Amino acid sequence: MASTGTSVQVTGLKELKKRIALGGIAYTPIRKFYNEYGKELKEESKAVLERYEKDDTGKLKASIKYTRRTAQTGALPKGVKVMATAKHASYVHGDVDKAFKGKYNTEPDWSRTKPHFPPVRALKGWAERKGLNPFLVARAISIKGTPIVPFLKIAYDESEDNRKALLLVASKRIELAFKKSRKGKI
Repeated sequence: MASTGTSVQVTGLKELKKRIALGGIAYTPIRKFYNEYGKELKEESKAVLERYEKDDTGKLKASIKYTRRTAQTGALPKGVKVMATAKHASYVHGDVDKAFKGKYNTEPDWSRTKPHFPPVRALKGWAERKGLNPFLVARAISIKGTPIVPFLKIAYDESEDNRKALLLVASKRIELAFKKSRKGKI
């Protein structure tokens, strides 16, 4: 029996994989998208607080921050997280999960926090600026709760057009990077 030895070697496969790898082409545009969108949401959230006059001392606005979410260092970002870290942020915003499920629009009774008795000391500065007795304010909150403004959710809803525009820019950047990687090849 006769046998012939033929071998085929594919060259350039390693280089092709490098060129079309999503991480190499898309990492920078996706990172820029999340950075720009995080900044947009942060500023829009601050504007919502101003519009509803919910930031008496400026501490709540100053506490709004954003971070990119990644699985590991150097990996593609998986999203952006915008948060308010002030102690009283949850009393102004309300339950974040309920807000993002649309409940603040559909359930009017959810437009206030549950009645609770806050520390009078925490209300002292605000009450005095408004000319009110801090104890009576705390007592009213223990009966009615406090009105909420889900400023992060409102900012997210109002920035939809900007989000779409930023996503379009990111896709154009990825397309351009892919075309550059193909230039002069094949």
